[in-house]
Amino acid sequence: MDVVFTIVSRNYAAQAATLMESLAAAEPGVARVVIATDGPIAFSDKAIRVIEAGTITPNFANLCAYYDALELNTAVKPHAFRALLAEPGVTSAVYLDPDIYVCRPLTEVREALARAPLVLTPHMTRPLKGDANPNDHVILTSGAYNLGFMAVRDEPQIEALLAWWAEKLEFDCRVDFAAGLFTDQKWMDLAPGLVSDLAILRTPALNLAYWNLEGRTLEKAADGWRVDGEPLAFFHFSGFDPARPDLLSKHQDRIKVVPGSPLAELLKAYAGAMLRNGHATTRSTPYGHRAFPSGRLVSPEQRRRMLAAARAREPFGGGLTAAAEAWLDAPSGASARQPVAPPPGPWLSPSEELVRWLGETSPAPALAAMLAARKDLRDRFADDDRGLRAWLLGPEALAGRFDARLLPTDICDSGLVARAARYVVGEAPEARLQVAAYGLADRAGWPHGLTDPSLETLAARLARGLPFPRLFLDIWEDRGDLQRLFPLGGFRQGFAYLRWLIGGGLAELGIDIAALPASVRNHPVFRLARLTVRHAPQVPRRSPATGACPTLVVMERWAQGTNAPVFEAATTRFLTASGEPAAAPAQVGEVVFQTDRGLVPADAIALLAHGVAWRAARA
Repeated sequence: MDVVFTIVSRNYAAQAATLMESLAAAEPGVARVVIATDGPIAFSDKAIRVIEAGTITPNFANLCAYYDALELNTAVKPHAFRALLAEPGVTSAVYLDPDIYVCRPLTEVREALARAPLVLTPHMTRPLKGDANPNDHVILTSGAYNLGFMAVRDEPQIEALLAWWAEKLEFDCRVDFAAGLFTDQKWMDLAPGLVSDLAILRTPALNLAYWNLEGRTLEKAADGWRVDGEPLAFFHFSGFDPARPDLLSKHQDRIKVVPGSPLAELLKAYAGAMLRNGHATTRSTPYGHRAFPSGRLVSPEQRRRMLAAARAREPFGGGLTAAAEAWLDAPSGASARQPVAPPPGPWLSPSEELVRWLGETSPAPALAAMLAARKDLRDRFADDDRGLRAWLLGPEALAGRFDARLLPTDICDSGLVARAARYVVGEAPEARLQVAAYGLADRAGWPHGLTDPSLETLAARLARGLPFPRLFLDIWEDRGDLQRLFPLGGFRQGFAYLRWLIGGGLAELGIDIAALPASVRNHPVFRLARLTVRHAPQVPRRSPATGACPTLVVMERWAQGTNAPVFEAATTRFLTASGEPAAAPAQVGEVVFQTDRGLVPADAIALLAHGVAWRAARA
């Protein structure tokens, strides 16, 4: 047994540390690996090797977008097996869920791998009587084998099995009982027919858990824990909360924990180990793939929409990117883009004249143009003028459907800016909205001065010779995990925090390094920190308009037959005449609007939002 590994998000780091601690005692000769799925994890035990899932998983950015945390962590599993087995000298690999505790050497697993290439443990070895949870039906929908444990040896048929499994999990690692799916686990019901031999270990000593504990005798002996008289190999604490050691699992109501019983003692001991390994801190770590770069949380419905697009090989933005957020916000059909009579105005004028008229005319004709084009805006903001302005400043500007410069600056107070950020981020404390607005200002093309200028002033509490504006202080004070990781008691901790910001923290919040004030970017310490971070992630942004073309056709949806580049108004995408993605042209000789006349004003505004200028236009 060469390698034992687990897969975790950062909020399960304490479980992983506890598992690895138990392995170090029970199996000191094995290589111990943690696959981290939402950011780096540092363990005090330096013998634990950490591999970031994105380095071994194809299409990882897409998986992070359309799967939730449970689905993502399980979808990575076949890729982790394949990567580890491909390493020199590795002959077998064992997967254990992070909430497992190993009590003794896994002798049975070694013996099983000697006679079969695949080793599994069944959920049931006897019927579960009554209707308590779990019952036979629950197990039937979850899968015959518990994939909290799986062991394989390196040989061609296992590589074929893992390749098949990885292909299935690309789109079907879902919790979808109606479709007969439960993450990676249900697929393994088919494994017995796909390998030459399978070792099914039915002993209660392996993978003892809430689903198979009923009717078994757990006891504490002089030489350790025993179940039905056998030395316990590992217990699976699935659904256990160390803060409630009187409850075996949140997933069941079949087993009651009797105070003073061996089970109560085991749960208490495991809870203590978890707390010692930092569970109280790590459990509150935010999931790294919970939001778009803007800070807006990803809903389950949005994940399923992105999954459907990925399955259809339709580009949706390449992960949790600003482009994906804009794709999700794009009007999806006629129900949104249902125009009424357009407001009067020189909408077919050259862009320079149009911009001048839009900026000088009151009340703001750009607002009337958006209302005329969009039934959803008319319905939602019929009696909420400030709400409309905040929505245009936020999601519409971010999606490239509105030019925020056309919103009168005299009405853009701090309350409106915060409301615009809330429309993008969701409900959040005021300090977090300030940070979100700072990132939005750059990506959504807000005119200078809409965000709080004090965010760029040095924060006395943090500076101490470091380029730390108040923006960095607000980020630090909003995140308890950052305060624990970077206490900021001296230069070294401050420099480490600066490297975190540059290495991904700012990008996670939707803030481009290029949008920071020059006094921060050009500070010697900031420049030194950038040099120590190899690949600072870039915040996805709309590509700037470049080049020129004689004609640009504006269509609701691209259709074959055009001989000129196209602006697809329904999705705000620029396409070549053949339908391939293209960059926005900075200069156009003539814009030909082929959309409904009531949509022309809004479509002209969208072109301005993308930086397109034109000399003439016609409809």
